[in-house]
Amino acid sequence: MALCIYCSTTVLFGGITSDAGFFCSERCQQSQHLLQQSERVPYQKVQQKMLALHQGACPQCGGPGPVDVHRAYRVCSGLFVTKWNDIPLVCCRRCATKSQLGAIGYSLILGWWGLPWGIIVTPLQVWKNLKAICRGPRKNRPSLELEKLVRVGLATRKSTGAKAAPKPSGATQPRRAGTPVPNATAQGSTVASLNP
Repeated sequence: MALCIYCSTTVLFGGITSDAGFFCSERCQQSQHLLQQSERVPYQKVQQKMLALHQGACPQCGGPGPVDVHRAYRVCSGLFVTKWNDIPLVCCRRCATKSQLGAIGYSLILGWWGLPWGIIVTPLQVWKNLKAICRGPRKNRPSLELEKLVRVGLATRKSTGAKAAPKPSGATQPRRAGTPVPNATAQGSTVASLNP
């Protein structure tokens, strides 16, 4: 079991090892240069953008913050194949709770059908969602995950030559609760299969 250095996904099977570290997918490995560039972004600029995002309106519902990175955990199974993943969401606590409750329902309906992983992973994913609903990030300060998101976003903008500050996906208009934020961080997922 290893942890992807780009998206922080736990990988049970597979993954890619390189000189820079361990990655869950080629997409994360190709994004490693953004991690290196993000270390060169001035701390003051990161703090300014991070606090603006944290104290701003929720990108999903448009309601008051604080906004942070939350995660919803899902599992889906079919006979001998089980796929489980965590979905990063940049939103307020209320939208995160709606997404996490939806992920619990999704997992309870679709998670049990795989042998043996579905029966094992479904209760774990439900537990992770319940734990995330009860704990979640602190309200009074941004999480380290939000800092990483902003830092990598600024590095991405710098590498593409854009002058505008990065906006989280959906920041211009409210998004439906439960909709994952694309490109916020790489979506972590794990797949287990008994079929060769």
